[in-house]
Amino acid sequence: MSGNPRYVDVALAGERAIAFDGERRRRIEERRRQEEDRRRARAAAHASRLARERERLSARLVALARRTEALAGIRVSGTAEDERQGVLRTLAVLGTRLARVSNQADADAVHIDLVAAARRLEAVRAGLAAALAEDERLAALSLVETRLAEWDDREALDADGAQAVADQLAAVRAGVADTRTFRFGYARLNELVGDHLTLVARRTALLAEARDSAQEAGEALTAILTEADALAVELPGREAAQEVRDLLAAHLAAGRFQEAAHGAVRLAGSAPSLEKALEEHLDHRELTRHVTEAAAQAGLVIVEVSPAARACRLAYRGELTADVLARLRADGVEPGSP
Repeated sequence: MSGNPRYVDVALAGERAIAFDGERRRRIEERRRQEEDRRRARAAAHASRLARERERLSARLVALARRTEALAGIRVSGTAEDERQGVLRTLAVLGTRLARVSNQADADAVHIDLVAAARRLEAVRAGLAAALAEDERLAALSLVETRLAEWDDREALDADGAQAVADQLAAVRAGVADTRTFRFGYARLNELVGDHLTLVARRTALLAEARDSAQEAGEALTAILTEADALAVELPGREAAQEVRDLLAAHLAAGRFQEAAHGAVRLAGSAPSLEKALEEHLDHRELTRHVTEAAAQAGLVIVEVSPAARACRLAYRGELTADVLARLRADGVEPGSP
């Protein structure tokens, strides 16, 4: 059995080919079943989160409607009253839309329109500044602070806008006793708050979308890596994918919505290539097992099996006699030309 090894191309046939294909299908079907389970769990979590979002938006809508109603009175007339009534009509429409919200995009759209409606209402209040007593002006500023407090992450999502609002709020509070100063200052404050909260609402929606995408991609990646670990398979690109996942988590935690959206796309793109690498490795492992078993039973001394797709290159010592060839074929391995 000494000397250099000889080589022959072989391919699975018969029952071994059927067993190979069956094992492959089972692996793929099990992954798809697990992915479907994860998808259902995500859908359930999303439905629960959407229900909470509807409740939160409903509370904001009710509060805004009350503020709009409270602004009615003899001091509100003409164009100002028309605008106030317009806000009420807008809120009625938003209430109908909110009841029909079925996905996050719908909820985000309602949220942004609520911000716009609040901005219109406060523009009416700014126009009444000359008729407001000082305590009413202070109450108006408290309402602004209440609106701002509804957004937990607004400073992280729009630091410049948050600072501009804070500076203007302080300036208006300092000049609250002067009618002219308050009137123009409050109007400017309303513009800044409206711009700031609209931007925050849009970025909040983008961040939520990136977070959902990151969760889906992260779960897929974890499933692949867990399977690879269980089977003791080293996957090329694993460390790079894990670095993308860690960096994405940092972006999400910091509220960096643009970087998070880009990272979610990168992470989603890493899972298919890792799954393909895992499947190729398992195919090669299964193919090697079949060929090695058949070759050993046929009396060949195996030096190396080099898999390639459904066939492989077999390095052996010995002779491919007619008897050996017959045994190989009988055991489901079809030799090609040596």
